[in-house]
Amino acid sequence: MEVNTLFEEFFNEKPQFSIDTGGRFEIIGNHTDHNHGLCLVANCSLRARACLSLNGEEVIIKSKGYKEFSFNINDLENSDEINGKTIGLAKGILFKLKELGYKIGGFKMFIDSEIPDGSGVSSSAAIESLFGYAISCLFNEGKITPLEIAKTGQFAENVYFKKPCGLLDQIGTSFDSSNFIDFKNINNPTITTLPFNLPLTLYLVKSVGDHSSLTPLYAAIPDSMKKVAHLLEGKEFLRDIVDTNNILEKIDNLDVEDSVKRKAKHFFIENANVLNAKKAVETNNLEEFLSSIRASQDSSNINLENTFVKGEYENSPQSIIDELTPIIGEHGAIRIHGGGFKGTVLAFIKNDFVDEFDKILKEKYPEDRYFKVHISKHACNFERL
Repeated sequence: MEVNTLFEEFFNEKPQFSIDTGGRFEIIGNHTDHNHGLCLVANCSLRARACLSLNGEEVIIKSKGYKEFSFNINDLENSDEINGKTIGLAKGILFKLKELGYKIGGFKMFIDSEIPDGSGVSSSAAIESLFGYAISCLFNEGKITPLEIAKTGQFAENVYFKKPCGLLDQIGTSFDSSNFIDFKNINNPTITTLPFNLPLTLYLVKSVGDHSSLTPLYAAIPDSMKKVAHLLEGKEFLRDIVDTNNILEKIDNLDVEDSVKRKAKHFFIENANVLNAKKAVETNNLEEFLSSIRASQDSSNINLENTFVKGEYENSPQSIIDELTPIIGEHGAIRIHGGGFKGTVLAFIKNDFVDEFDKILKEKYPEDRYFKVHISKHACNFERL
């Protein structure tokens, strides 16, 4: 059922506007942002879709499959009762935009997200961008910048939702197309939008399992990188290292565990992979781009060791990669997507191999385990109905 029909059935009136925003792909740049590194992200064709109408000073939001919630725009205080809930994201975004001097107002919204659970494209950031762009288009003539929308989403997630996160996901959901991000200044990263014209089709393939018990494994990655930064030059982040000549050799010579060394080496290797991929996207060099993706996967597997949980190889991301890599061959590349250990892998398949790859996936995995996707040209689509 179309979302405008769902809106009409729930609110007993026709909606005035439609809006949609996408999830995000981490194209390349695995676990570099927290040490102020480089990455390529992109907006995803899996969308959060909504219809909405103006509604005075009252916000009423209904998501398909969930109970509606409402609040007055004059009541945007944070509280324990809204932490960890979508109402917290909505209130946090309106609070921050009002604080920044933007106009806010009430609206009715019905959301029907097509982003599947466990698809790894950050459905929460997509919803944050949905709310931010709604306020921009309804009350501010669409003039709130993508970076402001991204930062507002991060604020709401950190402060009102009580979930620590960087800015990578929100940039991916708030900016058009694909984007090169330099996190040297992590509060004001440099963002360069790169139209993605390589003849590739993207696929997400889900592993089995969830991330709920993996916090210590995730934390060990930035902790290891920071430890090496301190040992090398007394710095907090690896990006702050001044003398990077022969940096991998210098890391090898440190008196620290090998696993810590490898995680730190990944940071410098992956930054180089990102720069190679960026140049390939800019010059439409397909083979160089795929080579960068393969190199990224190799370093994540060998150095980060985040492609599966030790002792849990079966149905892990790495098991999927090992199964599909020989089949893909020179027809594309495949790598871990996002935080890793469990979750999804991202495959880049040459367009002339897509029909064959579709058949292979259908034979090997249930239909709810893989998704054919693409990079969206527009982060947000908004129109009056």
